[in-house]
Amino acid sequence: MSKHELPSDILALWSKRTSEFWREVRPYAGYALQSFSYAAILIMLAGGYFYTRLLGEAPPDFPFRETAALVLLPFLALSPVRTYIRNADFIYLLPMETKLSVYMHRAVMRSFWIQSFLLLAVWMAAWPMDAMAAGGSLIQFAHVLIMAVLAKRVLIHGAWLELKLTERLPILLWSALRWIVAAAAALLLLRLPLWTGTLAVSAVLLVYLGALRLMGGKRILNWLRLAETEQKQRARIFRLLNYFIDVADIPNRPTPIRAPMKLLRGLGGFGYDSAHTYRYLFTLVWLRSELGGITMRLTVLGFLLIAWTRGDALAVFLFALFAGLTMLQLKELQKAYRHSDWSYIYPLPPELRMRSAATVRFRIHAACLLLLGVPLLWAMSHPGYALVTLCAGLALSYGYARWTMRAKKAAKKK
Repeated sequence: MSKHELPSDILALWSKRTSEFWREVRPYAGYALQSFSYAAILIMLAGGYFYTRLLGEAPPDFPFRETAALVLLPFLALSPVRTYIRNADFIYLLPMETKLSVYMHRAVMRSFWIQSFLLLAVWMAAWPMDAMAAGGSLIQFAHVLIMAVLAKRVLIHGAWLELKLTERLPILLWSALRWIVAAAAALLLLRLPLWTGTLAVSAVLLVYLGALRLMGGKRILNWLRLAETEQKQRARIFRLLNYFIDVADIPNRPTPIRAPMKLLRGLGGFGYDSAHTYRYLFTLVWLRSELGGITMRLTVLGFLLIAWTRGDALAVFLFALFAGLTMLQLKELQKAYRHSDWSYIYPLPPELRMRSAATVRFRIHAACLLLLGVPLLWAMSHPGYALVTLCAGLALSYGYARWTMRAKKAAKKK
């Protein structure tokens, strides 16, 4: 940022920084939402089903209030503040520090309103648990929400003052105190009677504010920490987007992902002859790319959902659903090396890449199906039904691999 780019209006600087960030994120956000929407709908449907079962079938002594407080805790305690401060600002904005109070206030309030909206969404989801335990009304819902938003405002003020600290030990101590205050506020609000909890939470927040006052209310900004925190938050957002689409420029230095050799040999089954060339490469691509992580996460999620369910029809549905989702993800594996010139440089058969991709894809999918088949043994009414379902899934997976390979060969001959 050069000196002639500095606007005279500080609020214009804030608007400029936020619009620049969203212009940078927007090209990736659309694709990420498209990739995430299907999984989000699936998670919401599964979560709604099991949440309803929990509310209807939980024992009378189930700690609904404590569970609701635990759900609220991270959304109360975590209070990040985006300032969009850059390293270049040490030169151009540091001399204007006395004029930046409006800018920093806008940063704190924007973070507060966004986090309050998230708090509202979480409280709406957690409210049925509190209503099951206390038989609450809409007045109690609104009352707890108002107190939670008030607590969030105090906690985000504390998080902002923490950003001005320079020494590691005070930072850790004040951060721990913020989490303790958030836990106390959530538990007291939901565990005590309405007005008793309100008075107790108000007392806790007043004590916390008094402690912040004793901290000194340091006015000088810690520019290094502000820039480092902003860089970490920006990197976290881009890493999240990178789970769904390749982000060209991810902040922070990339770390190498090492492929486990035993798993590599087990899935690839490769040797040292030319017939195993692409198997090795396709297995490496799966293990070291997002395909491997997505496939593993889907398999673990399917394992947990099947393990929690009871009933033959629902277990078979979940098994087929996650088997299909993993296959859709593994289908992308065959696109690797499709533009490679190795077939012309090295004496490799033209159909070797296609055959190797189908083999590796089937082996990975078969391993996922075997893991998904384990909870079928107790989710279904008879272990024999689980074995039949698993064998049917393996047979369909093998048949699909053979069919796609033949279809591609026929298409190439034409």
